[in-house]
Amino acid sequence: MSNGNNRIPPPVRPAHLLVLVTEFLAHLSSAVTEFLDSLLELSIYHANRKVDESQAWEQMTQDLETLEEDR
Repeated sequence: MSNGNNRIPPPVRPAHLLVLVTEFLAHLSSAVTEFLDSLLELSIYHANRKVDESQAWEQMTQDLETLEEDR
């Protein structure tokens, strides 16, 4: 418009709003997907940690029983 010609930009049509809403929903679904992927990774990490912790407790219990039997 500052280029010197007297053209008027076209009006905003419903199709433009549809594009904006569609892009917004696409970005929102992408963000939700990334969040859920991160949550899944965190839950897998937590489960693996609990298994490792449980195995460590079992090993410690067995070691204590072995020490008591050796007395």
